Amino acid sequence: MASCSNQENKYTNFFYKMESAPEEPIIDFSTIDCLNESNQKAIELSSKSLRLTTDLKTLELLLKIKRDHKKINSDFKRLTNDNLIIIPKPIYNIDVSNDTIHHQKPEFVILKKLQTEIKNQITSFDIIEKKTKNNDFKLFAIQSKRILNDNNEALKTLLSS
Repeated sequence: MASCSNQENKYTNFFYKMESAPEEPIIDFSTIDCLNESNQKAIELSSKSLRLTTDLKTLELLLKIKRDHKKINSDFKRLTNDNLIIIPKPIYNIDVSNDTIHHQKPEFVILKKLQTEIKNQITSFDIIEKKTKNNDFKLFAIQSKRILNDNNEALKTLLSS
């Protein structure tokens, strides 16, 4: 038997070398992590805003947004499980202190943060739609982006009135 440390180079200098192109991942995992974190923030922000809001029109919109984000979250978990992608629990800070809420109109502060998170998700879905090679993720991104764009427009209208 030959020793592993005493190998000759005659087996490593082949005339025909098999070279393969570097493989790209099916999906960008950092985008997936950002999407998950942003969605969790949106669910929490909509819950906080529901507790603070008394306007019926705003409550209906927030309830719709929360339901939409929970559905996106559920579809996202199913899709990542089906594709054997492990998503770590996000660690985030919403940073809505009680001082900020009491000094300004509470709905406005939280709704602006919610709108920012929705915009972040739309950006993440744009990236997934353009760069993924997985058709399930691409379809998920297109459908979710449509829902988020509707919610973003409704929030924009609500905040401008």
